[in-house]
Amino acid sequence: MTEESPQRRRRRRSDAALNRTKIVEAARHLLADEPGASMAAVAAAAGLGRPTLYRHFENREALIDAVRRQERDDAEANELEFVRPAGELAHRAPTPLSVTEVLNKVPPFQLGDQIVAEAQRLSGVSAAAIYLCDLDGTTLQRMSGGGGFPRTLPVPMAVGPEIPREGVEPLRASIEEALPGIVVAPMYLRGRATGVLMAMGAADDALRDLAAEAAAVLALADEYTDAIGSARRVRPTSPAAEIQQNLLPPRILRIGGARVAGNVLPGYDIGGDWFDYAENRDCAWIGIADTEGMGPRAAGLGAVILGAFRATRHDTDDPARVVRAMHEILREVSRGRSKAHVTIATWSGPTSTVRWLTCGEHAPVLIDAAGELEVLGDGVLPQIGAARMPRDPEVQSRRLRDGDRLLLLSDAIVDRPLAAGGTLGLEGVRAAVAKAPMASAAGTLRAVEDAVREAIHDPLSDDSTLVVLVPNPAVSETDNTG
Repeated sequence: MTEESPQRRRRRRSDAALNRTKIVEAARHLLADEPGASMAAVAAAAGLGRPTLYRHFENREALIDAVRRQERDDAEANELEFVRPAGELAHRAPTPLSVTEVLNKVPPFQLGDQIVAEAQRLSGVSAAAIYLCDLDGTTLQRMSGGGGFPRTLPVPMAVGPEIPREGVEPLRASIEEALPGIVVAPMYLRGRATGVLMAMGAADDALRDLAAEAAAVLALADEYTDAIGSARRVRPTSPAAEIQQNLLPPRILRIGGARVAGNVLPGYDIGGDWFDYAENRDCAWIGIADTEGMGPRAAGLGAVILGAFRATRHDTDDPARVVRAMHEILREVSRGRSKAHVTIATWSGPTSTVRWLTCGEHAPVLIDAAGELEVLGDGVLPQIGAARMPRDPEVQSRRLRDGDRLLLLSDAIVDRPLAAGGTLGLEGVRAAVAKAPMASAAGTLRAVEDAVREAIHDPLSDDSTLVVLVPNPAVSETDNTG
């Protein structure tokens, strides 16, 4: 019997996590309307067979328990927490960790050990450990702690080094199977988990509150030490790839009216691609770029055009103005000898409208609620850096509806070779997207990434960049989640 490849093993874990997420989400909505709904009804609502449902949940009680845990995770992670009245954001239990005090008094490289020590002071805790997700989103790496905790654990669903909230329940189930009796507390920060704090014998609320403080501490301390970044790296990075990693924003983001997830594969070797986003007062900006070439030169030019993107968007909501600035700086720095593929877009939550310009390949892709794929290819411009760039290009616009998923992607994804011949293509992208829950930007991105990784075992010949934007469901739908 041939040994299962790492890519296929990763794909199998992801598929199982995506199915579990579909089941839990379907059960949340169905049980809100029909509290007595049967397991068969839940399976039908999730679009899965009953055998798949029972592989994840042996009975209705186990499913309801998972729904309750997901509801609690969402209550901690979703954007409603940020608009509560004053006085309603208190911790659920006293926590011994003060972010400001720890940052001021503890050396940054020792913060992991300090957090573990604080966890072990909680009532009933006999051992604790902190785990961070590696850059590939494949494993949890133990940063601090011991007490018999393994060095690594598999991650069913992550986007780079971040775990989406819909990936926490599959992760918790996986850890509980491997380590019975361990309490898992996600280290949530702005709607996604940057790692997990685990303890034996902990009270759930106290550990959760400590994990939330730990997430903020580690995020701030990352600017002052390499210890946190080193824990996420499972193999050496090239200088170009190190530049690339330091340019990338958080992989999972909530913006007004939508959720966004983005990543670059492989994240270690090539260095010319980036994605970026920012939510400002007038709009949210989203951009991807693929600079020609590879290595330090491509990474350096990519950093220059990213700088133009960030500098120009401060006082405008016009994609054409931003693209012009990126084009001009690239021609100036490269003396007209380099080009880059870019898509620069803005998102308006109140109108659910995206406006964009694509220069080069590949135009944005829209996949609707029925699974139909449309390439938004009107008005595609030459690459930035090209001499024939028009002065005043027409900005494209599209209103997104419930169930739509917008993909900004590099041509390396579509052109990924397959082991059986040919390329992944748009049909392969569409088939991968169909496996993910409709409302999950992170799940959609992970499904496409898995298809790219599994297509062929050879290393990627070019960086593969993908950003997924999913509009929030209508209010009438979200009200059912409790």
